[in-house]
Amino acid sequence: MGFTGRCIGVHEFGGPEVLSVFDDVKSAAAPERVVLRTRYCGVNPVDVSFRVGRMRGYAGDPTPGLVLGMECAGEVVDSRDPGLPVGALVNALTLPGEGPHAGSYAEYVEVDARRAALVPFGLAADAAAVIPLNGVTASSIVDELAPGGTVAVTGAAGALGRFLVAAASGAGLTTIAIARAADTALLLRLGADRVLDTATLGSDGAPPVDAVVDAASLGPGLTDWFAPVDTIVKVRADAEYTLPHRRLIEANVRRATDVAGRIAVWNRRVRHRPEIVGPIERFVPDEVAAAQERLATRHRRGRVVLRWRECGPVGRPGGSRSSQLTLARHRDGE
Repeated sequence: MGFTGRCIGVHEFGGPEVLSVFDDVKSAAAPERVVLRTRYCGVNPVDVSFRVGRMRGYAGDPTPGLVLGMECAGEVVDSRDPGLPVGALVNALTLPGEGPHAGSYAEYVEVDARRAALVPFGLAADAAAVIPLNGVTASSIVDELAPGGTVAVTGAAGALGRFLVAAASGAGLTTIAIARAADTALLLRLGADRVLDTATLGSDGAPPVDAVVDAASLGPGLTDWFAPVDTIVKVRADAEYTLPHRRLIEANVRRATDVAGRIAVWNRRVRHRPEIVGPIERFVPDEVAAAQERLATRHRRGRVVLRWRECGPVGRPGGSRSSQLTLARHRDGE
């Protein structure tokens, strides 16, 4: 059984103008494969990295059509996994470049059942759509840190930072959140033992820590705040560090184990503590360029999603098979 729908991606690397929409057919033809009819997909900075060509090693040749997007939530319409039956609401991690049109910017997404989990009752679909990438990344990072230690998280109030604070505190690590003073109450609720204001760190410095997870990608800037540490975890592959350290870990969600189990754990956590995700801003698929641009807004809090379900078909100006997307401003029916 095949499901034909629209997807959004690129045929060449570049700016927003290279984003295009094209047709695709998805089916769960192999074991442990599931097809979702997408309700929402997350929009993340890594999607922009794929679009501009910074992820060529994973993207491969975009000419046949590289579909963007690394997470989504939707109803199962075809399944080869008894644990994810047709009709169930599921959220999943997707890996662009892994196969033909493997990203989540699509009406129908074929996913690996080992990277998907049932969405529990009470968890909204838009929130579920933005759990897999940051949730799996955060818990995988924390698993690499020495138990019982002290960890500092930069960018702690950001999209990944919130998951990191919750994961580290949940694992019993003494967790120091680096953020603006205005975010102190939020981060303490998420489990931080202490919140340090970025405005005063330059003069006061941070207390000794065992590890720094650099979710803000400050790179050499860490040297101004911290004494030498055992471990630095970098989130951006191109980040470089002058702070003395013994071990450098590069976060890479593609190496994560037990992905479905990790997503399921975060689904339960976020259902009870939605502030881990924060506010969600919705765009329709035709606004994908604007949605990606929104990611660059300074001090933005919360998440950005594309809303596929109930927003009508994605436009194809001129009726061609692959065409540039319009930026019609009709988010959520406006």
